[in-house]
Amino acid sequence: MNIPKMQREKQLSNSDLRGTVKVFCRLRPLADEAEFPSIKLLSPTTLTVISDPKGKGIRKECNYVFRHVFTSYSGQREVFEHVALPLLEDVVNGKNGLLFTYGVTGSGKTYTLNGDQANPGIMPSCINTLFNSISHLQAYKFLIKSDRMNGFEVQSENEALEERLRETKMGTKHVRSVRKGDRITYTNDETKLKSVPDDCSFSVFVSYTEIYNNQVYDLLDESNGKVLQSKIIREDSQRNMYVNGVEEVEVKSAADAFELFALGQKRKRMAHTLLNAESSRSHSIFNIRVVQLVHSHDVVPAQSLMRVGQLSLVDLAGSERCNRTNNTGMRLKEASSINNSLMTLRSCMEALRENQTSGGNRVVPYRDSRLTLLFKNYFEGEGQVQMIVCIKPSEQDNEENLQVLKFAEVTQDIQITKAEPRYLQFRTPTNKIGYTPTPKTVKAKSASSLPVVSKLPSIRLDLDDCNDNIAIFEKLARAVRVRKQRQGQFRDECDRSATHLRKRLVEINQENILSKSEIRNLKAIIKKDRSQMQNQNVKIADLELANHEFLQKNNEQQELIQGLQLTIDEKNLKINQNCLEHEKNKQKFVIQTEKLNQELDNKLRKQREQLEVEMHARDLKLKKVKEVIDSELNVEVTPTRIETIRQLDTETKENIPQYTTTPALERTVTIGRVNRARGVGDIWLEHNAVKPIALQTVLQPSMKRRKSVDRLKKATDVTNPKQSKYCLIAQESDGAGDIETRLYKGDIVPTCTGGAQVIFNGVERLREESPTRTPLSPNNK
Repeated sequence: MNIPKMQREKQLSNSDLRGTVKVFCRLRPLADEAEFPSIKLLSPTTLTVISDPKGKGIRKECNYVFRHVFTSYSGQREVFEHVALPLLEDVVNGKNGLLFTYGVTGSGKTYTLNGDQANPGIMPSCINTLFNSISHLQAYKFLIKSDRMNGFEVQSENEALEERLRETKMGTKHVRSVRKGDRITYTNDETKLKSVPDDCSFSVFVSYTEIYNNQVYDLLDESNGKVLQSKIIREDSQRNMYVNGVEEVEVKSAADAFELFALGQKRKRMAHTLLNAESSRSHSIFNIRVVQLVHSHDVVPAQSLMRVGQLSLVDLAGSERCNRTNNTGMRLKEASSINNSLMTLRSCMEALRENQTSGGNRVVPYRDSRLTLLFKNYFEGEGQVQMIVCIKPSEQDNEENLQVLKFAEVTQDIQITKAEPRYLQFRTPTNKIGYTPTPKTVKAKSASSLPVVSKLPSIRLDLDDCNDNIAIFEKLARAVRVRKQRQGQFRDECDRSATHLRKRLVEINQENILSKSEIRNLKAIIKKDRSQMQNQNVKIADLELANHEFLQKNNEQQELIQGLQLTIDEKNLKINQNCLEHEKNKQKFVIQTEKLNQELDNKLRKQREQLEVEMHARDLKLKKVKEVIDSELNVEVTPTRIETIRQLDTETKENIPQYTTTPALERTVTIGRVNRARGVGDIWLEHNAVKPIALQTVLQPSMKRRKSVDRLKKATDVTNPKQSKYCLIAQESDGAGDIETRLYKGDIVPTCTGGAQVIFNGVERLREESPTRTPLSPNNK
């Protein structure tokens, strides 16, 4: 769209052309009235924050100044009149406005913009006030149509009527119908704007978009897909940023706008977090565009003027820290995207302030985020910018509130060029893009634009009636007098047209000369670029050749690595086989060792039994000798007594059983003393083969640290690394009813395969019998 700039009647100063960003503050009431707020109000424009940096117990107070501070008792109506109503006045006069809310999660941003049915927020109040003011000045529906490229075109009344009839005939609306239960109605207080021009007809268009994970989505998109498709941000012919292909819907009443808003709210990304039950996971932008056709103007014809005013209401998602919300997965990704976009917005504000205060030329990073790129024009002087900082004065949010207030302080210092209303030359069915007028059309238009001189009336004289001829001559004389009176006006108009044409020809000639110069410069640049391109192509070819050689060497090295890897695998296989053989041999050696130990234990047991029999026989012999000695009063030894002793000795030797041993297996057996103090710090595994009978002996087994089991059910009973001793308890009874308890002791030795083995190293016997019991002969045992 071509926007002819209007000439100012007087030269304005630099201070009159620039203004600062208006920043307001709103305090949310605390949920707990007993809680002490961390923010205090000093005046209608100043508040102080009481903070404890680094938790050292030193309370510090910081003051912040705003355009106006709304307390927790301020209503929605007061906020609308102070903040949004001046913006709406500018919108109906062809200016642009941007209002966004900023703050931490749960500080009341969405409530300030949307409100509820009884207390409407800024958005419902703007829509109600707008339609209250222009209801009698609205243009016919479909007379003005969006071109989906940030512009509008005017259709003829017949085309608009056809579209209205088509809509009525098909019985469909432009948007999907919203269920009756989902429709939202807000209280209308019948507020009207004061400065609405009466010489215009208005059309209102709304659009609803969101920025989610740094992607732009149209919440009013009517495509058949279940998932919304992302949109791209483009620049129009006037270097204004817009969302390409966004759905701009014409609304004729506030109810239609609220219906579209409810539809967008259903598609908006919301989620539950620890800090807010319904937390926005995206930045939402609700645009209200007011298009007005001007019916009269002093400079250009009325049918070629149109003004467009836009009000953008932005609900920024709340900044939040992950250590407070404990977000994971998708919620963590959403929070990171939100914090990154807000950080980019802050970086842009700081860069703008630095450039304006120090006169620097720092690049403003608009393109780092979709949010800042979309509203780039507002910060460069295409509209008025206002911000509402929402604060939750609780101790838990104190650190986040300080960051928000610092950002607000930076934003207030930014100066923005004041916007002025622009008249746009709209497109009609005859001047749409792609229409090329023919020479005849141009000639006819140029001819029709010249002033038309009134023609002389045709006369017909009647020679028979002179009175009629006199009347005709008087009429002709009046026409001549009129032409003579207008002769000077026509001459001045022709002179002005000639001067304008001459001036226009000079401008065209200058533009032609400049264009030729630019063409020559561009040709030189193109020639230089072609030369550089050829050099780059040669370098690329050399690099591709070198890359090919590197790839070949890389393949050779990879093959060499694969061969070495195969060799290593073979060596590892042989090592594993040798280890397995070693383990097998070790197990065989252990088995043979255990077998030999068992054989030696059996032989040792037999030798002990033989020694016990001999000792028993010797005891019997000594007993009989003692009896013989005691029975004799005379101690003299007679030959008869000696023979008697010899005879007893012979009889005793005959009763002793004789054992024969193989000479090859003879070994000396040494029975050491039992060391009962050994193993005091060891842990014993006590294995009761049968349920033992309680011992009544004076000497008892001493195992202070032990684990008793009835049977070994699993390998871990033995392989427990904490156990180092093993004891098997067995009890036997002889024919006389006496019980003998045997304790087989051994060491638990871990094996190399992760198991354990028990090596027996001693047997203890505990036996209790009657002192008057007749000892059994070896043959009766």
